[in-house]
Amino acid sequence: MQWTSHDDMAMDIISFPVSSPNNCGTIKVIVRDELHAIQPVIKVTVENAVRNLLSQSVCSKEDIKEVVKSYADVAKETQKEVIEEATLAQSSKKVVESVVRQMDADKVEREKRRTNVPVLSAPEPAKDSSSEDKQKEDKKFCTSVLGIPAKDIKVCWRAGKADVSNPNYRRPLVIRLKDEELVKEWTKDGKGHKTESGHWINRDLCAADRKANFLSREERRKRQQKN
Repeated sequence: MQWTSHDDMAMDIISFPVSSPNNCGTIKVIVRDELHAIQPVIKVTVENAVRNLLSQSVCSKEDIKEVVKSYADVAKETQKEVIEEATLAQSSKKVVESVVRQMDADKVEREKRRTNVPVLSAPEPAKDSSSEDKQKEDKKFCTSVLGIPAKDIKVCWRAGKADVSNPNYRRPLVIRLKDEELVKEWTKDGKGHKTESGHWINRDLCAADRKANFLSREERRKRQQKN
């Protein structure tokens, strides 16, 4: 894109569609490429304007050069400021849109996990068992070892893949309970509960909630250290 006059340059800048997300990444490239084109256009425009307004006896060639240089420097900085502001505004818009999308995704994920409780260190079912037998074995562990009544359990499953190379590796056992009241009961209102068998039962949190809980604990620890 090359400008042939100061007016063309101004109209292009005013009408440039900076609000389009597709243009955000190319704005700075355009600035770099087109700033070189701004100077000659401004130089010719200002020279003509100065010549028309002032006679040679009043204004010398050196005066004209100085006026043109000063005006070009100011105009270049102004154009850079305008485009940088547009870039910042577009970036801010993209950040907000990204945060809103992430919040929506977190809400969906949170809803999926609403009645889940994961159990740590639960022994793995026998390797040679069928999928159905493994699930029965896990459910029996929930009822006989953890003490959760079978009527309160909708389904249970293992999170992640088994690590056959590590016989001591135990995947979290996720239990889906009938309702949120049972989740509160078995996690001590979300704080986590250690059973008599020594197994922890916690709420099943999405990544955003885990991070928020971690930051909250860090802040609490810092306050305790200060006190």
